[in-house]
Amino acid sequence: MSKPRVHLICNAHLDPVWQWRWEEGCAEAIATFRTAVKMLREHDQLIFNHNEAILYRWVQKYDPPTFKEIQQLVKEGRWFISSGWHLQPDVNLPGTESIIRQITEGRRYFQEHFGVQPRVAYNFDSFGHSGGL
Repeated sequence: MSKPRVHLICNAHLDPVWQWRWEEGCAEAIATFRTAVKMLREHDQLIFNHNEAILYRWVQKYDPPTFKEIQQLVKEGRWFISSGWHLQPDVNLPGTESIIRQITEGRRYFQEHFGVQPRVAYNFDSFGHSGGL
């Protein structure tokens, strides 16, 4: 009998503008991504996962070297882009069109800058779901 295998999924959940000013949320996103890159470079078997295009846009604009590192890690299969949200939405109240726009905008960005289309989706921190789903 083979030993069971356990997979832990590394993800950083940020609410960049919930309780922070925009600038603070942006700084937290950049710091989180820098830390993830550092950990991936130090630990060969670690894979990181994140899902919000707006955070990648901030890193791309304000920390291009980290963005380039992330692009390389995606190519190496060490950084996984999931969901494809522009920003993880509140799906309790918005209509269907808003949710679809979140996905299409995010997926367009990831295809353009990383050459990937997310195949796994999730929505952490949801307080409910609208009838549009």
